Amino acid sequence: MDEKSVLISLDRKDTYCTLEFSDNEKFELGYLEVRKNCQCAKCKPRQINEQMKIEFFEEISRLMLVKPKVEQVGNYALRFEWPSGCSSGIHSFEHLRKISESSGKKL
Repeated sequence: MDEKSVLISLDRKDTYCTLEFSDNEKFELGYLEVRKNCQCAKCKPRQINEQMKIEFFEEISRLMLVKPKVEQVGNYALRFEWPSGCSSGIHSFEHLRKISESSGKKL
């Protein structure tokens, strides 16, 4: 695991979370972005081409976004439990860092 991708702090709000990594970089990341980038066996195949990705994102965007439960998986990932169905995706710290850099707000 890349040293800068170690998650050291997670602060959960109603619509977003604040993630702090071991290099002291902090990001505000909306739950919708996390959900749209789920890598689980149900969600990943729905993102294989641009058209499927657009349809998947539109479907996710229409769902009522409720603050998910979060569980740490070992020392390398988080599992978000979404009331809208998906809760099997494991988001590695490295994956969360990539999402944060591309779609989050740097603090």
